[in-house]
Amino acid sequence: MPFLLVIAVGLLLILASAFAPRGIPWANALVRVNPGSGKRAEWVAPPAVVRAVKRDFLAAHAGLAECSNNWGMLAGELERYVAGDYLRRQRAALGLLVHARGPRLADAVTADHALTVRRFSADGLRCLVLDWQTNTSVTTSRYWSGEMVHRQRMPDAARVWQMIYDGADRRWKIERLVQTLPAPAISRVPITLAEELPAHAGRDH
Repeated sequence: MPFLLVIAVGLLLILASAFAPRGIPWANALVRVNPGSGKRAEWVAPPAVVRAVKRDFLAAHAGLAECSNNWGMLAGELERYVAGDYLRRQRAALGLLVHARGPRLADAVTADHALTVRRFSADGLRCLVLDWQTNTSVTTSRYWSGEMVHRQRMPDAARVWQMIYDGADRRWKIERLVQTLPAPAISRVPITLAEELPAHAGRDH
């Protein structure tokens, strides 16, 4: 009888392991840089993960801009690119646009993006993207006809975004805008902007 009990427990453990939620594959590949150095310490992900963050971030901006003059499509695409607080804010803003009185106008934002990905969370599910935006313009057009009403050139700025990895969709999504800094204040961004990090570092627990 004890032998059968051991076998039954073993089978239950195997089944539990088989159906347990899978962790993200790069969780154990995170490297701790500047451990024990207070605010300078941070988790860094492998280069392939950093590239995926950049790819999905740019895809989100391009995808949302593409359907800016089709609010039905935009409502359907929001959850594909954004999550959390940013998703709630975008839905609220879209609701105000749909129910606003007066002529319908649509804004499309274009910019050149230079990205730096930093400060992954310890579980590897979140990170910050420093987005240096240049050549930014906002084009306002009439919603129904597409006729351009106005185009405004915006000053260069640095925006810090928080990204979150969606395991179900297998993509990184914009979770919130942390802050926006105009060009003169870029040097005071509260994260280190070094382009290269040490190749090897300890891991603190």
